[in-house]
Amino acid sequence: MENLINKIENELNSLSNEERNEILNKLRDGIDDIDKQIVKLLVKRTLHSVLIGRVKQSMNLPTYNPKREKEISQRISSLTEEPLSKEALLRIYERILDESRAIQREELDKGKIFKISSKNIKKGFSKLLSKKELFIVILFFIIILGILYSTFFTANYYSAPAPIKVEIKLGETLSELTNDLYSKGIIPSKTNFKIAAFIYGAEKSIKAARYSLPNGLSYLDLLDYFIHGKGDLLKLVTIIPGSTLESVASTLQRDAFIDSTKILSLSQNKTFLDSLGIDSPSMLGYILPKHYYIYERSSAYEALRILYSGIKNFMSDSLRQRAEKIGYSIPQILTIASIVEGETKNKSEMPIIARVYYNRLKQGMKLQADPTIEFAKKGKWGRLNFKDLQIKSPYNTYKHDGLPPGPINNPDKSAILAALYPDKNNFLYFVANGNGSHHFSTNFQDHLKNANIYRKHLDSLKK
Repeated sequence: MENLINKIENELNSLSNEERNEILNKLRDGIDDIDKQIVKLLVKRTLHSVLIGRVKQSMNLPTYNPKREKEISQRISSLTEEPLSKEALLRIYERILDESRAIQREELDKGKIFKISSKNIKKGFSKLLSKKELFIVILFFIIILGILYSTFFTANYYSAPAPIKVEIKLGETLSELTNDLYSKGIIPSKTNFKIAAFIYGAEKSIKAARYSLPNGLSYLDLLDYFIHGKGDLLKLVTIIPGSTLESVASTLQRDAFIDSTKILSLSQNKTFLDSLGIDSPSMLGYILPKHYYIYERSSAYEALRILYSGIKNFMSDSLRQRAEKIGYSIPQILTIASIVEGETKNKSEMPIIARVYYNRLKQGMKLQADPTIEFAKKGKWGRLNFKDLQIKSPYNTYKHDGLPPGPINNPDKSAILAALYPDKNNFLYFVANGNGSHHFSTNFQDHLKNANIYRKHLDSLKK
């Protein structure tokens, strides 16, 4: 069509009559084709008009609706394009609307004289395309489906011994995972894997876990592994302040399916402790209470190394220098912190209690710390009596001078910082006051008075 327009606009006068007749015939053929389309559309529009007339009739509405026809005229006017003027287009549509109203009135007078089915309104697909064109379209889709199937559903094989282990870390991006899979030879194409992930909607559904991938997985099978977590998931494990090794082992078994017996055994293994640089009878005190991410069914060795990383990262050079400045080793600081943790959960009091113990150590007094007796009793918590204070244990600070052999629990950051930065005071004694805090005193006489007040408080609770 563009060539015809150029010839008419620029070459018409130079063309022979034969060439002009050829152009004329082509234009007339074009008009014939357009007329066919117009007639089909007019028939379709008229059929809609007939149906509208029937709906109006059922609602007792008039055939003529000036408001609706005005809306049509305004809409049609907005569609005008050269060389057809708005006025010409409106005249044509005025005639179309006249005929539509006439047909509606005819049906109103004579009843349903037109048989209408969906075939009248909707063209069959076969009429839109020739058999040859239809065959080409079907063949095209078959080829596309074949390519998609061979790309995304066909098994991919890697050359390494099966299965290959893959770890997806928390927050790992699809690109990072794709690079890892490609570098290990698990997928032959980064692009195809990313396309499959897009089709699957997998980018935000992949679960952090440790996977053992068998050989021969397609891209979609592989994504199914990652989305439905067919591996050892990365679990959130929470260690609470003041926890014991037994409670840590129990938490790991409950939340990450790690053998608690192996945890307890390894946490007291001297060779393992030496490998971590822990100068203590066990890992007690060296597991910082916080949240940790650990893969399910990890080895005890791996799990304990992850837990140890908490205290290792927390004890910065400045904190180690602080311990050296006040004349205590890291094991001693953690031991003091664990006793403070055992005495109170009131963080504001922790530095005050830490100073009480430093004051006692400075004066050569026994620590006489109740939490160490409770530890020596191996978890048998309760109100201490005179017999408890006679228990034979290096952790009995009522009988032995100085610090016990090691921490008695896993102290929180607040207790550790209290041990490193104790309050400035002269207190030597303290006793609970019954409301979650303590009374402090500098001499034994005042301490006895405070202890008597607390004893009366406990007796009142029994009544």
